[in-house]
Amino acid sequence: MARNRQKLTAAFARTVTEPGKYHDDHGLILRVLPSGAKQWIWRGTVHGRRVDLGLGGYPYVTLAEAREAAFNNRKLARAGGDPLALKRRPNTPTFEQAAETVIAIHAAGWRDGGRSEKQWQSSLETYAMPRLGRKRVDAITTADVMAVLLADDFWNTRRETARRVRQRIGAVMKWAVAQGFRDDNPAGDAIARRAAPQRRRPPAPTGAPPQRGRGRARQDPAVKGLAGS
Repeated sequence: MARNRQKLTAAFARTVTEPGKYHDDHGLILRVLPSGAKQWIWRGTVHGRRVDLGLGGYPYVTLAEAREAAFNNRKLARAGGDPLALKRRPNTPTFEQAAETVIAIHAAGWRDGGRSEKQWQSSLETYAMPRLGRKRVDAITTADVMAVLLADDFWNTRRETARRVRQRIGAVMKWAVAQGFRDDNPAGDAIARRAAPQRRRPPAPTGAPPQRGRGRARQDPAVKGLAGS
């Protein structure tokens, strides 16, 4: 839902909590998510079509920096250029490079003699790097992360380790969002629900007599509601 069209201020960007989209000059939008996260978006027209281009997350990208990026994007688009193509610059890191950076950032704060650093390196090297290591962070999808978690029944057989791997992949992706390399985190919390296996009822014992009232399949509430309408 769009909000007022007045120019944004640094104080407003810092304190706003109501979910929505808040507009500024040159197509700049501050999007506030229900989770409280804030993202900068540039909205403009490129070669006759409307595009939304992520500029990074607040407060990692300040209002002044987002305004400058929005102004440059609009200027480039008016000149016939494509800001989206410019964003896909060759220096976008691979997942392996990004992970090294994130580990280095956190290592200074870990007070366990390097144990956490080694655990991060080992788990990502074992489970994530074979599938994600050489991919650029802007090219990794939710399907890629799911492939890591479901490979060799990893999520079902080593659930706690798989959770940690997902969280660590997510930390790398959050860094990529903050740096403006992508707009979303493909390893967000929702992926854990998608990875969880569906419960199955145990099969009835062979030769057991049928029991009334238990053999009927339970109707989906949504289907039931439609049938009664």
